[in-house]
Amino acid sequence: MAQSTQNTGAPQAAPAYNAQDIELRWQGIWEKHNTYQTPSSSSKPKQYVLEMFPYPSGDLHMGHARNYTIGDVMARQLHMRGYDVLHPMGFDAFGLPAENAAIKHHTEPSVWTYGNIKQATATMKRMGFSYDYSRTFNTCDPEYYRWGQWMFIKMWEKGLAYRAYSDVNWCDTCNTVLANEQVINGCCWRCHSVAQKKKLSQWYLKITAYADELLSDLDTLNAWPENVIAQQKNWIGKSTGTEIDFELASCANGSALATTQNKLCVFTTRADTIFGVSFLVLPPESEIAAQLVANTEYEAAFNELKAATEKISAIDRQGSDREKHGVFLGAYAKNPINNRLVPIWAADYVLADYGTGAVMGVPCGDQRDFDFAKKYNLEIAPIICKDTDPLYDELKDERDLVVRSVSWDSAMEAEGYLVQSGEFTGLVGGKHSPAEKAITQALVARGCARSTTNYRLRDWLISRQRYWGNPIPMIHCDACGDVPVPYDELPVRLPEHVNLHDGQNLSDVEEFARTTCPRCHKPARRITDTMDTFTCSSWYYLRYCDPHNTELPFSQQAVSRWMCVDHYIGGIEHAILHLLYSRFWTKVMRDLGLCAIDEPFCHLLCQGMVRDHNGETMSKSKGNVVPPASVIEPYGADTLRLAILFIAPAEKDFDWDEDVVQGTNRFIKRAWKQVWQLAHIARSHDTHLLSDPASEITLSDAQLAALTAPERALFSSLQELGTKCTNDFERCQFNTAISAVMELVNATTKCLHDGNETMNAQLAALIARDIVLMLASVCPHMAEELWHTALYPQLDEGVSVYDAAWPSFDVSRVQHTTVDMAVQVQGKVRAHIQVEKDATNDQIQAVALEAVSAQLAGKTVRKVIVIANKLVNIVAS
Repeated sequence: MAQSTQNTGAPQAAPAYNAQDIELRWQGIWEKHNTYQTPSSSSKPKQYVLEMFPYPSGDLHMGHARNYTIGDVMARQLHMRGYDVLHPMGFDAFGLPAENAAIKHHTEPSVWTYGNIKQATATMKRMGFSYDYSRTFNTCDPEYYRWGQWMFIKMWEKGLAYRAYSDVNWCDTCNTVLANEQVINGCCWRCHSVAQKKKLSQWYLKITAYADELLSDLDTLNAWPENVIAQQKNWIGKSTGTEIDFELASCANGSALATTQNKLCVFTTRADTIFGVSFLVLPPESEIAAQLVANTEYEAAFNELKAATEKISAIDRQGSDREKHGVFLGAYAKNPINNRLVPIWAADYVLADYGTGAVMGVPCGDQRDFDFAKKYNLEIAPIICKDTDPLYDELKDERDLVVRSVSWDSAMEAEGYLVQSGEFTGLVGGKHSPAEKAITQALVARGCARSTTNYRLRDWLISRQRYWGNPIPMIHCDACGDVPVPYDELPVRLPEHVNLHDGQNLSDVEEFARTTCPRCHKPARRITDTMDTFTCSSWYYLRYCDPHNTELPFSQQAVSRWMCVDHYIGGIEHAILHLLYSRFWTKVMRDLGLCAIDEPFCHLLCQGMVRDHNGETMSKSKGNVVPPASVIEPYGADTLRLAILFIAPAEKDFDWDEDVVQGTNRFIKRAWKQVWQLAHIARSHDTHLLSDPASEITLSDAQLAALTAPERALFSSLQELGTKCTNDFERCQFNTAISAVMELVNATTKCLHDGNETMNAQLAALIARDIVLMLASVCPHMAEELWHTALYPQLDEGVSVYDAAWPSFDVSRVQHTTVDMAVQVQGKVRAHIQVEKDATNDQIQAVALEAVSAQLAGKTVRKVIVIANKLVNIVAS
């Protein structure tokens, strides 16, 4: 290492800043000395910093660089502030993209994946990230996915894993099923093809068993973004309401009455509107609807509606501005509150997976029902009105329902007073209203209703009909049914050299599928579905705590030491998928006795996206990425790290700007020269000042008083800007923390240019040291080089600036040389001015008059009263 020998002084002139030489050399030194290996000591408080690990589809791009730089700066700064830090990295290596890429490039998924992992790891090291690579793993490693299989079997034993035959989301392009959470706006989350519905036998994890806890524990996540909390609450979708039975009265196909148990069960959150029901609606995929129309004149129209609906996303089906389509099913049911017959329809705006799948149509108070009723000329019965509505005066005493022709353009607001509602007329209606409570109680008393709670959340479908994933560790035996693979036979390894290019899959590999039943030892077949890759990423943060454990996925002791993750950094696109699944998995692990935590992630930071010059998010599929190497090669990794943090607040999207890169590189070079200059000034006057990095550099009150005015101003700037930098780092406001250091460098330059080439030696040493330390987490290579050459050339290369303490600042020692004063005209404050503390009254008066010159235009100043250090009062007429 340059100048690592014992040396009593530093060169007077700063050597040229050579980023390539400095960065590559220090990366080698860090690796040689295991600088970033997680400390085994438990004497210090801990901090667990984790960025969401990448999918190895190729080299890293600027989105990765931003994510990982944020986490790296956090980890480095927390270590300097006295914490033991766990900062690991790995790869989410299973999944469809690798399989498709392998097919495209005529190779195997494992070859493609491990090649990309090697490239991405090299880029991470070139960026100088402080990962503990001794804890790195890839989810496609058998020693990792073994434990995923182990935990699946534990869930099976606990009743949380099961197989069911049901309607599922199918992507024809990806040739596999999708979980509900992976259908976004009706399309596959990966390829964006429209998802279809298929009925298949698939494997599920019972996430609904934790629905209440997943919802209630969101209130404990005070350091999560509000929009992520809102998305999860909405996805869990808890709603309290009433299930009401409508007795089937007639249908064109009489045999269907017995098949459907002679009733339709409807879920509603507004039982108070039951008098206004003018039709019932079933979704086109409803089996009951199919039974009602079977072999009738209505069957053809129903089948046509069903086929058309399969091509529409669930979100689009519920859209209020979309035209609704429906067909009459030739059947009627009795309204249990008044025995009126209501027709039964199928409509594409109703979803099968909400409530019971049947909906009561109340056009008076629901806009979608209103639009549907208007289109198909169905009854619209006014049953709830505000007392300010002209219709209220006409109907307020009406108890019996009289269907009137209405000329409304839209549904009424479904709150107000009930009208035409029998004995309940006059009660206040609305959610949780007296009318809802009274009518629910009346229906329950009649035995045709029940209070209940529903959730939008559905169980997690984890089956995938693809090769490159974690095999589901189950065996199907015709005699014994589904049987788990014995624990001592795990992992169930993926077979190698599968001919994916000809469409072969696990189900086609007989030597893999064919086996014997662990119970009866008769011939049996393995389950050839693989698990959703989100099962791999739902617990990896726990494995990092104990990555080499061969007896368990992780030990309680290790998890107790490091969990929860104190700082978790990743994209907002994972608000529902990964984050919800991880919360579920953690709670299951707790209930299995493997850990004692309720939530995995304490503080969540969702970094913004990086856009190209056209404002489009950078994406490999679009081919508009800016690779990190394009900045590292000409400028260095420290410049890239600084630019990507300085350009915008961490949570905000930003457009990539080459000018910012050039500007941050100029700043690095200026700071580099300045530290060398300050170190030379310090040593020229006191050779002992920078002899020991453990020695504190301070200025006593007497020494502070002896400084020149520019030096005192610089010392004050150090305290104020250092405090701001520290606080902003704590708040993850990296751009303003960096800005504070830039202001300090500018203030130092001004002081030096003001004729202070012989600056106080202790102040020079203090400023130089603190600049390096405040930049150490953002620009670690430059800081390491300055620490070991400009400041402490006698240090051994293994003693890192990373191990130095974060500087402390004391704003109480700030010596303000100016004072703020209010300026009043005729007794009213019109301006504020800043003047030197020792300014004369004449000087203050001149500044004040200039500040309010616009307000004094055309007036004569009669008197100016100066109250020292407080205000200036001007009397004018």
